[in-house]
Amino acid sequence: MTEELEARSEPGPADEVLIDRESPIPLYHQLERRLRDEFESGRLSPGDKLPSEGELADRYSVARSVVRQALSSLASAGLIYTQRGRGSFVAERKFHGRFVPSPTGLHDELTAAGLEMRTRVLRQERVKTLPVDVQEFLGATGGFRVDRLRTVNGKPLSVVTTYVAEDRMPGLEQQDLEDKSLYAFAEQEYGLRVAHGSRTVEAVPADPVLAELLEVEEGASLLLLRSATYAEDGDPFEWFDAWHRGDRTAFEIDISPSRGMRPVPDRVFEARPSGPPRATTPHDDQERGEPEPTAVPPTAWAELVTEAFASAPVVAVLRAPVYGDPQALAEGLRDGGVRVVEFTLTGANALEAIDQAREVEGVVVGAGTVVTREEARKAVAGGAEFLVAPANVPEIVDAVDGRVPVVLAGFTPSELLRSWQATRAAVKLFPAGVLGPSYLKDLAGPLPYVPIMPSGGIDATNAADYLAAGAHAVNVGTALSPVDAVERGDGAELLRRTQDLVRTLPDTEAA
Repeated sequence: MTEELEARSEPGPADEVLIDRESPIPLYHQLERRLRDEFESGRLSPGDKLPSEGELADRYSVARSVVRQALSSLASAGLIYTQRGRGSFVAERKFHGRFVPSPTGLHDELTAAGLEMRTRVLRQERVKTLPVDVQEFLGATGGFRVDRLRTVNGKPLSVVTTYVAEDRMPGLEQQDLEDKSLYAFAEQEYGLRVAHGSRTVEAVPADPVLAELLEVEEGASLLLLRSATYAEDGDPFEWFDAWHRGDRTAFEIDISPSRGMRPVPDRVFEARPSGPPRATTPHDDQERGEPEPTAVPPTAWAELVTEAFASAPVVAVLRAPVYGDPQALAEGLRDGGVRVVEFTLTGANALEAIDQAREVEGVVVGAGTVVTREEARKAVAGGAEFLVAPANVPEIVDAVDGRVPVVLAGFTPSELLRSWQATRAAVKLFPAGVLGPSYLKDLAGPLPYVPIMPSGGIDATNAADYLAAGAHAVNVGTALSPVDAVERGDGAELLRRTQDLVRTLPDTEAA
């Protein structure tokens, strides 16, 4: 299989001119365009593994930083995905729903595109009491509820819960809706046609029921499409909630000048401290208590650092005006037992340092002191595998769009909780040295599910105390990497200091 993919991705006669260095178009954009052409031509299909960064750099005679920026752009566009330790793969094409002046259903759109859509009815019945917001829209207390699971080309795409007033479609609970479009059925059997309506979309986590139906991990991001539509007679027709797999769906929005240009209001939803926001799901309409999180949910952060923290739960924070010999610095830390390294963006050559340090095997390299969207994007394009902010800066989470884990900071319980809710990654307690390990222990009581990494004033004399108080890991700065040693690129000095620190930690041995 590997040989087949290599053969399919080898440049052919049309590839004689690989990258035009005289062109005003940036090199990374040219490379991105060439890779897109391979996806569109079918030479690389969904699920195929891309050549490694080094192979692409050699093939197109560009630097690895150019390759990483091109791959980052492709990942941002949803065209590829990366699995740590395995490489980058061509993503499955997303199915597009539309927010347009036409009320066409997704079933009609996808079948018209020649895709095989199947609809399985999960629940179909008359209910005495509709949800309050549905009652208000439909103008009815009771009605019909239909839950359906939709698959495209044999894979789950969405779960849809539809509500209709009883007088709109009498006897609906007895009708056969398997593998049918509800809109087409309503027009054929009841003479009802959808005329207009409103739709909203928001990101929500998958609860256990939705996760099982859609074959995703619990807590995975779903796109909740909520629609309220009217029939041609001007009266309400239906209300539906549709949970779509975020990795298989994209929604397009058309702007129609003829209908007037109006801004779309932003709606902000804050997660509840006791768990993810609730949503109406295809199980019984009963009140149920919110589960209290008892463990950190699986996240990209956990996947990134679990193995690295096995040797020592420490993040080395490097801060200097300039970073000398980043590879030597990373090697010294790794050989001493610390494998997670953060280069703060306050250094003049921070992005170059991140790129060079990533060449060191067995080291996870991130960017620190990230405070703006632009800094976040540049850091990711430069190869940063995680980002750390010195405060709660949620806009950088939006800027990277899930491509890398983001660690936000806080000091009070409220600040730490908000940071965790925004990322579901670790959070940085800063400045931890103000109140010491006892404060961390107090925080762990009400927030046992929030992985806290204290930062500030931590060294070989107290790192073990913070870990004993419940720290997920400790951030250690100048105690491991003094400014003068970092500027010199003195990996030997960092190795010595790291070994001294690691010896003080529980269940570790000197490297």
